[in-house]
Amino acid sequence: MHRLPNQQAVSRFRLAALLLICNRVLIVAIPILLVYSLVIEDPALTHLILALMSVPMSLTVILWVLTARLRCPLCIGLPFAISGSVKSRLARSLLGTYSLRVATSILMQGHFRCPYCGEFTAVEVRRPRHR
Repeated sequence: MHRLPNQQAVSRFRLAALLLICNRVLIVAIPILLVYSLVIEDPALTHLILALMSVPMSLTVILWVLTARLRCPLCIGLPFAISGSVKSRLARSLLGTYSLRVATSILMQGHFRCPYCGEFTAVEVRRPRHR
């Protein structure tokens, strides 16, 4: 199992995973809440939900910037990016996306399987080598 080079990379992977899951939950929840607020005819709730529609868009931009430098330590692939590259035969998706599988694996298990090379990477700092 491979490890990340420094604590900054570990923090970025965890933050990106958390933001990605929050973004996907908001993308699903906001339309449902909007329909609910229209059904119960609550204009204050409707305005609040319409204002919340900008949050997933801004989270997407933040994620795009944050995940641009997050790479697998073995194959240098971008595990959070949607790429046209060939996926490993070991790669599995979650709800149709590989990046969501990587994010849930990071938060729940502390490691992820790269969708491109298929190798596990622990989300922890590498131990220094002693000579």
